[in-house]
Parts: sequence; structure tokens; C-alpha cells
Amino acid sequence: MKISKDDNKYIYVIVGQNIRRIRKSKNLTQVELADLIQYNEGTIANIENNSYQTFSLEFVYIISKKLNVPITEFFKGID
Repeated sequence: MKISKDDNKYIYVIVGQNIRRIRKSKNLTQVELADLIQYNEGTIANIENNSYQTFSLEFVYIISKKLNVPITEFFKGID
């Protein structure tokens, strides 16, 4: 899905892509990440595939803590 930087949903697309990148770098499946953070695996899939409309900063914080990754990593690529 191509989205303009001017679109309000742009941040969700970038963060979703970063969640996927970080998850894969940790050799986790979507199911494993979902189990780790106690969320539904469909939520993870939707966020990574840009079909989830919004998600909370708390959600990103939880993933950051569980994967021991600085939260700033999830916002790389946002201008």
C-alpha cells in the first residue's frame, strides 16, 4: 500500500513496517509475537499489512519492552 507522507495514516504504515522488520530480526513469527505481548495474532498481521486503522502508543511500548528494543526503532523513517 502506497501512502503519502501528507496522509494522517502515514505514521501507522511506517510503524507497522518497522514492527515487521524488528519482529523478523528477532526471528519471531506473527503468532510468537502475539503470544509474547498477549495480543491477537490477527492484530499483528493487520498492523504489519497496513490494514489496521490505528493502534496505541502503549501497544508500541509493550512490543518495545518485550523485545528489548528502544521505542525509537519503531519510528525510524518518519520525517
